[in-house]
Amino acid sequence: MIYNTPFCQLKYLKEKNAILCEWKQFCKGDDYRDPLKFATQLIKKYQISTWITDTTNGFESEATDTQWLLEEFVPSMINSSIEKVIFIIADDSPLMDEIKGQEVALNEFFEVELMEGLK
Repeated sequence: MIYNTPFCQLKYLKEKNAILCEWKQFCKGDDYRDPLKFATQLIKKYQISTWITDTTNGFESEATDTQWLLEEFVPSMINSSIEKVIFIIADDSPLMDEIKGQEVALNEFFEVELMEGLK
């Protein structure tokens, strides 16, 4: 484990050349953005190729955080070593529509996969 708060945990999965971002509970503002900013540094340092988000305990983001995600974080990923984005999500997740929308948008830049668990 590399980063851990009450809201989010980041792990570097060396064997997969991936970062696993596990959301624990609802958060906003810096509690939401700081883990992603930290992850950006790790992506550069280790030339990470896969971003994995575990949405099991996920939540709908605040509008301002979604805007930040689209304007700041996603462009930083596009201009990085990331090639693949994986969402861990249950078929009956209340976030499925939101994640499907993100899948469509991200498919332009990355290989995107939705799965129920990490292989």
